[in-house]
Amino acid sequence: MVDMGFLAERLRKQTSDLADLLTSRIRELRNRKNLVSCIRCLGSSHGKSCFFMPGEYVAVGIDGSMDYDEILEMLLFYVCATGFRCKLTINEEINFDLDNVVRDECLVASTSVPLWTEDLFYVTEEQDSTEYDLARSAERIPYALMTMAELYLALKAIDEESVKIIFLDRPLYGSYGSLSRDLRLLLRSGKSVLFGIETSYGPVTYLDFSLAFILGSGKNQVPPRNRYLPFIAVRKLLQSGELSFKELLKDLDVSEKTGRSILRRLLRLHEASGKKLFYEEVNPKDEDPKLKLNENVKDYWLRVKEASLSIVDRMFNSSEHPLMAGGDSWLTVLDLNAINVMLIHILREKAIDRRVLVVGIAKDTSASDYIRAVIPYAKHEGIVPKEEKLPSLRHDRAFLTILSSTNPTLFKTPWRTISYDACFTTLVEGNEKVPLKAAREVVSMERQFVKAYFQLREFESDGEVRSPTFLYDRFYLPEVDDTFSAKITVLERDRKAVIHPYWEGKSENPLDTFILCLLSKCDNPEVLEAMGHNQLLYLADKAVKNEIKLMKGLLRGVADLELGGLSRRQKIFTIARRFRDIRRETEGARERASMEEV
Repeated sequence: MVDMGFLAERLRKQTSDLADLLTSRIRELRNRKNLVSCIRCLGSSHGKSCFFMPGEYVAVGIDGSMDYDEILEMLLFYVCATGFRCKLTINEEINFDLDNVVRDECLVASTSVPLWTEDLFYVTEEQDSTEYDLARSAERIPYALMTMAELYLALKAIDEESVKIIFLDRPLYGSYGSLSRDLRLLLRSGKSVLFGIETSYGPVTYLDFSLAFILGSGKNQVPPRNRYLPFIAVRKLLQSGELSFKELLKDLDVSEKTGRSILRRLLRLHEASGKKLFYEEVNPKDEDPKLKLNENVKDYWLRVKEASLSIVDRMFNSSEHPLMAGGDSWLTVLDLNAINVMLIHILREKAIDRRVLVVGIAKDTSASDYIRAVIPYAKHEGIVPKEEKLPSLRHDRAFLTILSSTNPTLFKTPWRTISYDACFTTLVEGNEKVPLKAAREVVSMERQFVKAYFQLREFESDGEVRSPTFLYDRFYLPEVDDTFSAKITVLERDRKAVIHPYWEGKSENPLDTFILCLLSKCDNPEVLEAMGHNQLLYLADKAVKNEIKLMKGLLRGVADLELGGLSRRQKIFTIARRFRDIRRETEGARERASMEEV
């Protein structure tokens, strides 16, 4: 027999030890006024629009949900996303008409995808997977489709002239980081059913996705660091048509040694793409070779954009099986996430061109970059005293929530942290000479996304009780953000490199203060789970979760009828069903029969 008394006493002692640890961490954060220098509170004179002219606009909140069922030996995935909208007035004050929020009937995307379990690992591109991996692998498919649905609706919303604010219930950079890892894996493999899709500008190629990954539409700010120099060289060639090697060196402002390295990498890309980069073969041993791109290269973005949108249309507007690409070929999770990367690029291009604010919100982030990179750099810059001890917590949201509630007199809600470049996510504290270093060998591309944490509400009767701390991020917007930058020497692959990330620092970016004001005006303090959150996203979340329940109830029955008939006609009852399901039903029938006999 298990000694339950001993187990209960041991659990009580272990729980008490953990409670003491949390208490000491909370105590450690009291009266830490030096850390408050990285906090921006929203005063009465703050929050005026620096981005929009006074007028009436529309704000949209978009959220998605997903689920899946196991039916016989088939998996059935459900995905749904929707958007809610309301009027937004910007004058001396900012007002959301939250009493008249409506569901936007044009902003709905849903799909259901059936898949035999034996084909699951083809779609997820995982080898040597076990039954233990089934749930983890299965969730990757609807998650990729849900991401696609939300980005698709954001693109539909941004095309509407009156829409100026789009809230997404997902972080932009947090999504982009994981999606781009999948795109890198796809490019490393060199094969995909995406390569060869016909468009108005010819078939999409490996080269197209390689260039679009870094250059986007060509308007992206690409940092002049070693990793990205070959792509900057391609952009120079696209602009000039043809350059000699020495002319390219001059344009890039690099040494001949660095230039030779760039040329070797361009030639590797030329070979990997089936010799589709250069118009004619380039001899790397020539002193000053001529560099001219294939005529077809200039349309790389148009092909990728058209192909990506055609895949999205197939997912949500076609009766074809979304993942079947003919024969035994499948659109894999890597393919879906490659498309999602391109959708983020398209969304950024439109947001900048149309001056639309796209704000991603993360509720349950476990990020730690604020503690391990932002505060150390703030100490290096003198914003936080150098002798200030770093918190022992390694969880940004927990740290900021405790800091806020234990120091209610030091800063009031609503507040946000200083805004910083998302590339800090890939950095950790360095040393006195090199303040930061890459957390995992390389630093991600700077000046793409901007991040900050925020908290909106506190109880009137008790200022220590506050709403949750959330994260928001947004696209880097050159017209506002170019004036906020730092020049930081970091260690990347054990070598010094110079990065130029966005850094708000001691100054104040009026755009981020405006965003904090927007966020503070569109929560719902009358509903506990919406307090300090966002009313549009709260309603969208409720709607899509209800839609998924309805989809499961209806579509599972349809699949059951179809597969039940198939198993009877083909006499594959024991093949089309898992053994454990057959055994459970047989044992249940036997138990019922025994009870009836009694």
